Amino acid sequence: MDARKQMRTIGRLAGCVVMAGICLMPVLGKAQTSAEESATERLRSLMTTALSAARAGDKAKLEEIAHALVIPNYEAWFKETFGEWNGTKLAAAYKADFERQEKWLPTLFESLSKQNGEVLVEDVREPRYSGIGNWCGRVLLRAAKGETQFYRVSLQQAIHNGLNRLDDAGYFTFVEGAYRRLDCKALGLGPDSFAPPLPHPLNGPIRVGGNVQAARIIKKVPPVYPEEARAARISGTVRLHVIIDTDGRIKQMEVVSGHPLLQHAALDAVRQWQYQPTLLNGNPVEVDTTIDIIFTLNNPPSPNP
Repeated sequence: MDARKQMRTIGRLAGCVVMAGICLMPVLGKAQTSAEESATERLRSLMTTALSAARAGDKAKLEEIAHALVIPNYEAWFKETFGEWNGTKLAAAYKADFERQEKWLPTLFESLSKQNGEVLVEDVREPRYSGIGNWCGRVLLRAAKGETQFYRVSLQQAIHNGLNRLDDAGYFTFVEGAYRRLDCKALGLGPDSFAPPLPHPLNGPIRVGGNVQAARIIKKVPPVYPEEARAARISGTVRLHVIIDTDGRIKQMEVVSGHPLLQHAALDAVRQWQYQPTLLNGNPVEVDTTIDIIFTLNNPPSPNP
């Protein structure tokens, strides 16, 4: 009897394990989906809170948010995430820019709060916009050793003929219980970091350097220096990623970098530019290039395709 009871007990336990496995799989699937949604909602909530504080002039709240976005124990995190060699270099760059970033973040949120648009949170593994403007996300994924997740947060605004303007808030990742901000340029990274340049596909726009393409321009409208930026003594360079159509007109644009108060003026100007059509084997082709618009306070803005 004891043996039979023992066997029945084992059978019941085995059944429970099987049933638990059957029940657990959908739960785990839902949990994973819920985690993705949670990340998006938490970052959207963080951004909304920061923009609201900026609009309300709550500098104490902005400083609190900026401080919370800094990576704690960053030396250990960079080494663990990117490996000993790359992590050491990235940690050194992060340390060198540590204080400036924390002081600058409230200014970034104040600038973004003056723009209109919807808060867009993208998992960099599946970005909605996969152009050159998302290079930072690709570099972070390429360099990371494990399954670290990175998110791009921006303000998205439809501006003209299907063109979207993206005002970047930066890239974020989850570290020690909170989302922290990463700035690829401050880390000394570029689009080709950690990997050799990839060959351009045979189909689609051909890649042409900005200086080479500049020689083909036939209509160049200079940008207007925004009064708000001038009053705030803001200067700098806005870099645009541009696709030029086969007829030489601007087909697509997106901001790669630049101060938010200067971006709209750069986009407005370059949208009106026109180039001589580029020919390949006698046929007009689209061109993929970058354009730099330089804003200086002492002189009018300088287009530098």
